Amino acid sequence: MNETAESVFSRAVRESLKPQLVQSAGESFIRQADLLLRRNLQTQCTTGKMLQPHLLQKELGLSTCDQHGERVMFFCEEDHRALCDSCLAPEHKDHQVLPLETAADKCKNTLLEMWRILQKKEEKLQTALDTMRRREAQFTERSDTLKESANSEYGKIQQFLGDEKYEYGIRVVKASRSNLFQLELYELKVFQEIEKLQQMMLEVDENLDMMPLEMIQAVPDTLKKKEELVLQRPELPFIPWPICSITGMQEFLMSFHRDITLDPESAHPHLILSEDLKSVQYGSICQDLPDNKKRFDSVLGVLGTQKFTSGKHYWEVEVGDKTEWALGICKDSVGRFSWEDVMAITAFTSGNGYFFCTSEKTIQLSRPLHKVGIFLDCEKQQITFYDIVYRSLVNTKSNIDLEGPLRPYFSPCLPYDKSTPGSLTICTKTPQ
Repeated sequence: MNETAESVFSRAVRESLKPQLVQSAGESFIRQADLLLRRNLQTQCTTGKMLQPHLLQKELGLSTCDQHGERVMFFCEEDHRALCDSCLAPEHKDHQVLPLETAADKCKNTLLEMWRILQKKEEKLQTALDTMRRREAQFTERSDTLKESANSEYGKIQQFLGDEKYEYGIRVVKASRSNLFQLELYELKVFQEIEKLQQMMLEVDENLDMMPLEMIQAVPDTLKKKEELVLQRPELPFIPWPICSITGMQEFLMSFHRDITLDPESAHPHLILSEDLKSVQYGSICQDLPDNKKRFDSVLGVLGTQKFTSGKHYWEVEVGDKTEWALGICKDSVGRFSWEDVMAITAFTSGNGYFFCTSEKTIQLSRPLHKVGIFLDCEKQQITFYDIVYRSLVNTKSNIDLEGPLRPYFSPCLPYDKSTPGSLTICTKTPQ
């Protein structure tokens, strides 16, 4: 026999089911149902498996019992075997024995019920598949829409920032013109004072050429004029550095925020660090600390633990009401004995004025700095300082030396009689 009993039985069942399959789903679904039937017959239809050889006999005209040579007429469901009349011995009298055709119909009904269950399951899966395909199309459409919307929104932002940039330039020009006007007025006043002095000097020269009696009579009036001119002191005008807020400045900088901590091994013995290594203040008593090459000696400073050689980095420092402090970066050099490797701004208060100075210049501010942002751009070799409270630019230093790693630098500076004590505190990133 070329075909196995199982394959012949499967073919026979498929042939009996084909009309229903053709009527329900067409030829393509027949192939799917055929696949499902072949996968599930062995596990879901034990009775069908037991009937295979006997249904095969009926298909081929072989319907005799191997034991008695009689025609197979019955099927025992308990023993799962086909029986002839002689097989109906006492051993099967209490069993559920059915005529062979009845057992086959029962198996057929079982298979049809199984097919209907599979059909419902397939319909549900097909519905789910259709739903997922619709969602996939919706997601693709939504993605394209979001992309177009994002381009539109970024265009609006670019336009807004362009307008803000233009307005910022106008504000700076107006502030500069106002400052220049005040300087010109002061220059005019000083020039007038110089002219008066020159006129007085000419009058003195004329007195020197007078006769003795005339000279003696003219001196009192000349001396009075001299006293008036000498007592007049030119008052330098308060011309603050123009500060204008920059829209979106801090939000942009915060994308490069770094969690900076202080390095206790670099701290000067007079500096006291907080337990979380986020704050530093001056201490009048020199601490007994281990001596090492990393520790500052002559410079009252401390470094951050982090080292930077590339990329963009940003951190903020709360300086509060301190009247003098220094912030910036420092080379990760071995010696800590001078300012040579420090690139920082030093802020201080003098009288009613607020100033910050770098190695190149000193600039007067219109207001004190309470919170400072430091942005290091290694690619551009640039360090920039910001007034975070007023969201404005303070100073930018370019062409910094990047030989070796750079580290954040902090100094509360040595206090003096009129200075305000306090700490420098590194700010943590706050949720935007």
